[in-house]
Amino acid sequence: MEFQHFLHHHKLSSVEFEENNMPLCIPGCMDIVAGPAYSCRECPSFVMHKSCAELPPQVQKGTFHPHPFRFNMMDVFVCGACRRLTASIINYKCMYCEFKLDFKCAMSVFCNDENEIAKHDEKARQGTTIRHFCHLHQLNRCVFSSWMILSEIQIFEWIWGSSKLKCVACKHEIQGTLYICISCQFVIHESCMNELPRQIQRSPFHPHHFLLPRPFLQESDASRQVPCYACNEKVQGFSFYCNECDANFHHSCAKYLTRAVKHNCHPHDLLQLGKNIIHNLSCDACGEGCNDSCFSCKKCDFNIHPRCIPLPSSFTHKRHLHSLALVSSFVEDDSGDYCCDMCETERNPELQVYYCEECNYIAHIDCVLSEVLESTTKMLFDPQRKEESSDNQCPKMEGRVHQETNMLEEVQSSSFHPQHPLRTFAMMNYINPICSACREIIKGPVFSCIPCSVVMHYSCSKYQFREVKHGCHADHHLLHLGKGLFGDESPQCNACDQACKNTLWGCLECRFYRHLECIPLPSVVKHKRHLHPLVLTTSVIEDDSGDYCCDACETQRNPEHDVYHCKECNYISHIDCIISEVELPEQILQYLTPRPKGKN
Repeated sequence: MEFQHFLHHHKLSSVEFEENNMPLCIPGCMDIVAGPAYSCRECPSFVMHKSCAELPPQVQKGTFHPHPFRFNMMDVFVCGACRRLTASIINYKCMYCEFKLDFKCAMSVFCNDENEIAKHDEKARQGTTIRHFCHLHQLNRCVFSSWMILSEIQIFEWIWGSSKLKCVACKHEIQGTLYICISCQFVIHESCMNELPRQIQRSPFHPHHFLLPRPFLQESDASRQVPCYACNEKVQGFSFYCNECDANFHHSCAKYLTRAVKHNCHPHDLLQLGKNIIHNLSCDACGEGCNDSCFSCKKCDFNIHPRCIPLPSSFTHKRHLHSLALVSSFVEDDSGDYCCDMCETERNPELQVYYCEECNYIAHIDCVLSEVLESTTKMLFDPQRKEESSDNQCPKMEGRVHQETNMLEEVQSSSFHPQHPLRTFAMMNYINPICSACREIIKGPVFSCIPCSVVMHYSCSKYQFREVKHGCHADHHLLHLGKGLFGDESPQCNACDQACKNTLWGCLECRFYRHLECIPLPSVVKHKRHLHPLVLTTSVIEDDSGDYCCDACETQRNPEHDVYHCKECNYISHIDCIISEVELPEQILQYLTPRPKGKN
């Protein structure tokens, strides 16, 4: 038996599908086909249940809906019976209003399935159309499941541009009960809509003024598309805004949970941000992308990694018995409620914290540092600082803040420039400055001596090294340097012409560099300060304390530098503490063994 369906140009043949061969009913109800059906011999993908195929193109019904229906193709809509947001190839649309039925519901309604009609009637009563301040049009209540077959995904992508629909409030993918405006593609979770405030006070991105809701349509006109001041992505359908400053925000961005941190690498407050709000940002210090977290000043478009900002990795705070360690985003349980144990306020679980593993004690970065850094690293943190409400007072406040931060952070005696203190300035005060120590471009905080025209990275200004006087370069002292100073751009050894990728001796003034292997140093010495012979050894780290000391001069040493070492006693000494003059002391000459040259 052959059948001509109004949607297909070929005739369909009557077939019977068994359990071992059950295709989907496409373009009908999308369910598995078992039993009597129609299929196209020339188009194998066109298969429909017999009952689906026999539905007419137009139906006159007055029980469930007072108006007649006719078939409609390729649409995204809310079914008036089951209240499901769906995308289907075939559906039925009222000829006089916007009421639509998906194919499954049309089958049950048109076939007078009383049980199904009762279920649909109950769901239809639950579905409401409301007005809300978040949108100019009426919103339809519906349900949505992210589980979709391929044809539904393709229809969503073809009509709406994406099958991954996101809530305009929280920006997460939609699931469950929603309110929607189909014509504007405006979708919001019911829970998010119920929690939308009439105004937002003291958003961390805009603490000076209230933010008010701004509903507007999603239109093709580019002038109606505004960027979010916080994340720079386009705001579509709904935003909060400050009328005085013409600043727009996503709801999730305006309510983003973060802390304002005052740091001397920048004259303005920095906000600690996590990956949910970071988009296409790069660190101004190292140039790499900020994918997980950063500190950011939106006013200056200044962004910096947590690892590129001078924060202590661990220390003991007077409010806690044990040492606190700086750790990445931390979630202690699945409760969804995350709290700072120091200030007892809510915290963002995606941001870095200080943490005590022994006590499971967790604290905001600024809560921990606000009371200790003035006397240790001289950083200023003031998350509770009250913002000036009047814009006229802002320039005065900014000038005072800038002056204070510049004055407070300085390196009193950098090894590379011991003559004068180095003070910090924001990167924006310079155009591609070259570090006087490592000769690389400075992309972050700049430490400078203005009278001497010296500028340095923070890490270079604090770099530890020792000066050594050696006959291979009699004009100046040589600096004992490690790979941490030069990064990927290793200087070239003047003796062997190979890159100095590990430790080296150098004269920055003359750009003279030598491998440790390319300079005449004894590999084994006997010194009057120690009983046993000392062996020239690659960097030695005796423990995980972070405190490394020379046993000869009892001062701090750089753990990445080579040392003279006695394995028997674990005695460690700076090279220059043992070899301090151009000529080696007479008493150790008998122990000298030339060190073989290594290859890089």
